[in-house]
Amino acid sequence: MKKSPILAFQSSKFLPVPGEDEATNPGVFGKALAEWLGAQLHLVGVAAGNVIPEDFGWVIPVTSEPHSLYVACSNGEAPNGWRVFALAEGGLVARVFGIDKSGPNVDSLYASVRRCLEIEQSVTGLREQTED
Repeated sequence: MKKSPILAFQSSKFLPVPGEDEATNPGVFGKALAEWLGAQLHLVGVAAGNVIPEDFGWVIPVTSEPHSLYVACSNGEAPNGWRVFALAEGGLVARVFGIDKSGPNVDSLYASVRRCLEIEQSVTGLREQTED
């Protein structure tokens, strides 16, 4: 799985939807952010689908060939803190043989996500975050 850097930021715009963490894990939110970001991605020409709950947050599927692309959204540890990243699934055989070509697609999706966040006035402290 190819993954972009994590984009971390603060925003009070994306309030938890009552009961949404029942679809993920307790205390894990991000549905409002994922729905907003999916709509913004559509506006810039990215074929984003309906959001899907996962244990770790909410995922926006993005139509792409030959791999499946996604944007993952979840709350951070700080109040009004959020984390977003792009990833590609699929292509196990390509990865095994060292010919995985999902990198440019993930990079392009990451750039689109970053642009959407950069122009949103409620987003502050946007930064790349490394995983520990």
